[in-house]
Amino acid sequence: MIQVAICDDEPEILQELSGAVTDYGTQKDLDLSIDTYSSAKDLEKQTTYGKRYQIYILDMLMPQMNGIEIGQAIRSHDRQAAIIYLTSSMDFAYQAFGVFAQRYLLKPVAESQFFEAMDFAVENALHMQKTVYVKTASGLHKIFCHEIEYVESASRAIHICATDGTEIVSRLLRKSFEREMEALLESRDFVQTHKSFIINLSYVKLFGPDQIIMRSGALIPVSKSRQTTVKRIYLNYISENY
Repeated sequence: MIQVAICDDEPEILQELSGAVTDYGTQKDLDLSIDTYSSAKDLEKQTTYGKRYQIYILDMLMPQMNGIEIGQAIRSHDRQAAIIYLTSSMDFAYQAFGVFAQRYLLKPVAESQFFEAMDFAVENALHMQKTVYVKTASGLHKIFCHEIEYVESASRAIHICATDGTEIVSRLLRKSFEREMEALLESRDFVQTHKSFIINLSYVKLFGPDQIIMRSGALIPVSKSRQTTVKRIYLNYISENY
């Protein structure tokens, strides 16, 4: 199931948007759960308490808290969810890039435009649900791919460093590092920078020619033979997502 939050201070528009998302889910045969909010403050409160959505559809011009402000609040704890802005003004378009909004749509929005935005958001949501399993000394450990910042191969084991600071260490490797991490390397979000390192491109803070600084501050080497490929993949990733 994909969780969708819709926030607009106008009741009629809120109802229309809820209906449009329902119609989209019916046409695409998707299981969507929809929560509506007439106040950005109410949405912020719920996310502060730990409520999470994979897709946020936000009005830009709202009292007390505008779309950019609620977008910043969402991004403070969730960098992966899709944010779609609906607005009657282009005034905030540049600022929307600061919260990595996937779409910025001007009202009135044509159904084709809205459905295209939802297609992208749903693809992102399904991508977020992908997981990997790691055999550890205590048993089989499941982790969502989007919760992985980077992976290191060291001392014949895999060290998965999660975004919350925890580390999962596998049992001794029986296959190559690449074979063990095949599922990650097939994902658009991950790239191998070195024979011993795979990173999640979503959490790159600073990209250098021979070293990458991750959001946590971890320094990840880029081997000389991979520099051109890694740079190309990173730039493509940025252009496609932001």
